[in-house]
Formats: sequence, C-alpha cells, structure tokens
Amino acid sequence: MPIFRYHCSKCDAEFELLLSRFDSPAECPSCGDPEPEKLPSLIGSISSSAGKNGCAMQEQCASAGHCCSGTCQCHKH
Repeated sequence: MPIFRYHCSKCDAEFELLLSRFDSPAECPSCGDPEPEKLPSLIGSISSSAGKNGCAMQEQCASAGHCCSGTCQCHKH
C-alpha cells in the first residue's frame, strides 16, 4: 500500500496517509477536511558518488540496520 503526502489548506497541516489505492479518499486527521491537497512524493535514491563501498547510506545503515536492503558493499563483511 502506498504512502501519500497531503497538505490541508483549512488548518495548514501536512501529513502522510497509507492508502490502499491512488484514488482512495483522504481526510485531514487534524480538522477532518475531506479534500486535502495531494503533494508530490519524495523519492530516495543511492548516489553513484557514494564512496569506496558504494553505499551513500553506509553510516545510517550501520546504526539503523539494512536500510538499503543489504545489497550494497557496506553489508558484505
């Protein structure tokens, strides 16, 4: 299920919702507005200038676990 970002023009809240479909109805959790504005999604990526091990997330992976699915060189010890 995808996560969508929204902005509510009535109460100025920004929030994310986990919805079953792209066209599922959304409601602001702060004020109940049934028509919040859908915001562009943020997409993460791993940079090709990631360093000698090939993982731009190496420090975060070490502290948070396998955030890059364990497929990069920083997990091959």
